[in-house]
Formats: sequence, C-alpha cells, structure tokens
Amino acid sequence: MSAGTTLGAVLARRAALSPSAPAVIDAGGRTTFARLDAGANRTARALAALGVGHGDRVGLLLPNGRPFAEAFFALARLGAVAVGLNTRLGPGELAAIAQDSGLRLLVHDAGFATAAAAVLAATGARGLPAEGLAAAAAALHDAPQDAAHPCPGPAPDDLALLVYTSGTTGRAKGVCITHDQMLWASLTMVPTLDMRPGDVHLLPVPMFHVGGLSFTVHCVHLGLALAIPPRWDAGAVLDLIEREGVAHFFAVPTMLTDLLAHPAFEPGRLGSVRWIMGGGAPVPVALIERMAGLGIPLMQTCGATETCGPGLVVDAAHALMRAGSVGRGFFHTEVRLVDEKGDEAPPLATGEIHLRGRHIARGYWHNPEATAEAFSPDGWFRTGDIGVRDADGFVTLVDRRRNKIITGGENVYPAEVERVLLTHPALADVAVIGLPDPRWGEAVAAVAVPRPGMAPPGLEDLRAHCEGVLARYKHPRRLFLRDGLPRNATGKLLRGQLVAELSGPPRDATGA
Repeated sequence: MSAGTTLGAVLARRAALSPSAPAVIDAGGRTTFARLDAGANRTARALAALGVGHGDRVGLLLPNGRPFAEAFFALARLGAVAVGLNTRLGPGELAAIAQDSGLRLLVHDAGFATAAAAVLAATGARGLPAEGLAAAAAALHDAPQDAAHPCPGPAPDDLALLVYTSGTTGRAKGVCITHDQMLWASLTMVPTLDMRPGDVHLLPVPMFHVGGLSFTVHCVHLGLALAIPPRWDAGAVLDLIEREGVAHFFAVPTMLTDLLAHPAFEPGRLGSVRWIMGGGAPVPVALIERMAGLGIPLMQTCGATETCGPGLVVDAAHALMRAGSVGRGFFHTEVRLVDEKGDEAPPLATGEIHLRGRHIARGYWHNPEATAEAFSPDGWFRTGDIGVRDADGFVTLVDRRRNKIITGGENVYPAEVERVLLTHPALADVAVIGLPDPRWGEAVAAVAVPRPGMAPPGLEDLRAHCEGVLARYKHPRRLFLRDGLPRNATGKLLRGQLVAELSGPPRDATGA
C-alpha cells in the first residue's frame, strides 16, 4: 500500500471529495467533513506544539462527540498513538493502563477530573483539559495537511490505536492496532453491509471502544454522517433517529430493549432504519423476531478488539432465519474452527473459532507471551470462543473457553472480581459467574462462602467494597451464600456446575 493510506489521509481525501457533506451530528451541532478535517489539522498542530510526535501514546478520556473524533484523527496525522480510556473504569484501573502504555499526555474532559487526577498522579504524563486543547487549536489558522505538524507522517503499518481489554487473569492487555488494520476493518465491512451515500449512521456505543472508532473510520471512509448522542438515553436516541433519519446502527441488546420499552416508542419512529447490528453480548432470538416484525433485520455479530471490530455476522438476508447464529465471516475475514488436536473441525463439530484478515491486530503491547498465545505465526487470531459451523458456514457459539462474562456489552473477567471480593474480611471463599439476565444479557453473580464466626455480608456490602476499585458494571448484581464451593480433586473450581445450578429462576439470590 502507498504511504497515503493512513487514517489522517483518509479524512483529508474525504474532505476534498465531500467538503460540505455532514460528517458529525452531535450536541455541538452539525459539522461538515471540511470542518472536521480543519479541526483535526488545528488539533494536530496544537499537540505538536506540546511536543507530541511519532509513536507517543496519548490518552483520550473524553465523552463521545466531535472533539473525540478530531483528537483521534489529529493523533493519526502526527503518527502518535491514541489510547482510548474507558470512562467507566475506576481511577485505579485507569492508572494501571496509563502506566502500562507509557502515556506522555492525557487529554481529559472536565467531567472526568477525578479519574484524570489519579492517572496523572500514577504516571509522569502531562494533563491537558479538553477545553484547553480546543482553545489552543482554535487559536490556530487552518493549514494544509502537509503543514499541520513539523514531523514526518506515519506509515500504514505504524500504530494508530492502543485499546485495552482485560485478560483471563484480569490483567489489562493493550491491543496494538495500525492504520492499515483500521482501514481494512472498513474494507471488510464495505461489501458486507448496506451503507449508501447520504446515509446517517447512529453511533450510540463508546468511542473509546474499538467498535465505536471502527465505525467512525468507516463512515469517514464512505462519506456518511455520524449521529452521536452524548450518552445513552433511549428517549433522546429515539428523537435523534427520527429527526435525522438514521439508516443503521450497531448496538448492544440492552440498548435495543431500552428503545422498545420506552414509553415514547412507536414503530413509526424507527421507520428510517434499514438494519441494526447487534453484538457485544448474545442477542436474544425473541429480540431478533420482534425487530423483524418491525421490518428491521437485526444482524447478530461477533467480533473482538483484536479484530478491530469485524469478525462474524449474520447478514440482513439471513437475520431472521438464522437467528441464534453469529453468522459467517465479513467479506475479507477468514474463519476456521479448530478442534483440540489443532485440526480444522468438520461441519457440525465443535471447535475454537479462529479469525484471519488484514484487519486483525498485530498483538498485545509489551506482552509477547499473551501475543504468542492468541495470535498464530500465520496470522490467525484464536478467539477462545467455542462454536459449531453448519454446512452453509454459519457459526453458532457453544461456550466461552475463558469464562468471560459479557454484561451490557462490557467484558467482565471473574478472576479480577474474585480477587477484590476476597479482600472482604467476612468472606472465606468466592466464585464469580455470569447468569442469564433479560436486560443485561448476563448478570455478574457472586457465590460466596462467609468466614466462620462472622456475619455474612449482603449484596450492597459487597458492592460498596468494590466501589472505587472496580468499574460498577463489574460489581456483583446477585449474591448467593453457600457453605462451600464445588471443586474437583485438584482444587479447581467447578464453575460450570455453579452456572448450571443457578441459571434458573433465583431462589436464594439477592439483588436485581
């Protein structure tokens, strides 16, 4: 590929081709591609004046909206690496990510001042309030791209993005994503999804997640408008969809459930929507069927941070008839299922799902052991999910090998929560599992063994114990008290037995 195929160049090209077309519709109003490009240019110059250059990691602790997009594309033009920080994480979790990534600068919104202070205290990074960056950028005049910064631009295989995702042991891992891989994430979606000139795409998912940024790049690439709500509010999103004529969007199932349950919902308010992609958690078949009844294909998808978002998808034509499946690979995405012997599994046999394509990340930041475990030398990403593929190539998930809990589209790893809960003085033992939940997909549940001679803790007591240490979506929503936990002869927790026992209607559970 040529040196021009980088993310900053994609925005510049789109601005040249579609200068007056809407690029972003958010709380700040409507921004054209020309204005977005100019804003990214000014922001790049302001960051360069602060010494930010090629390879520097810059944290973005920002809400969704145009400022996030401008900062992301500005860093791309400098050859710097954007580190999207999950605004739902606790200060300690954010500080650990900042230390691991070696942040040079943290750009933060005023609403996240407490978390920003913790990050800056734990690192040698410099803090820059978002309004300060905006003021510095606004003071600069527009400049052509080649004058936007004094250092050479990036190459396609340079890092553009570092996204942290927890590992099975709870240690956060930075997924290394290049300019080329982000562009190929867009290229594999182009022939897979029905996205047309003039469409408006709703972006209700966080831009600090790779899914949010992947669709941001995709819409710039295709010249589509991004309608970005500042936060998730079902009523406000319904208004936005109706007012802007939104044609499609990606959402986690809980968002769709909220839309349909909102008092102001009427089928006609979704009249402009051609399709919805559902993921981040298993999409209930009943939800797919209800959307089909509204004339909207709800396409189940299965991807990962390591794939820059795209992985498997049930296309619109098969959304209803293949409900329950996670589909086939996106156009430029190879899929294989591998059995325990390392051989490719035949149709109707279970195997671990492996994915390969130009959009697969290069590995984990400064973590060669985890990289070697997850990525094969010939380019396959081992997802850790177990599935079965039918004769037509459609894959259905069977199990998650790594016990990951997905609640409301967020990943929770039991070992991380268990370590925190075991510091509670009234607990002798604890297991954390995911249980089916009609709203969240899965609910985090704690199966706890009280310490002899002490009063057993309640659910709110455990949640208070996690406050400030773990993000609230990781806090247990259900509590089961037991005299002991089931373990095998070697002491290994029989987690599956607990899930099977407790997945029915709650009897002795507390919490929602």
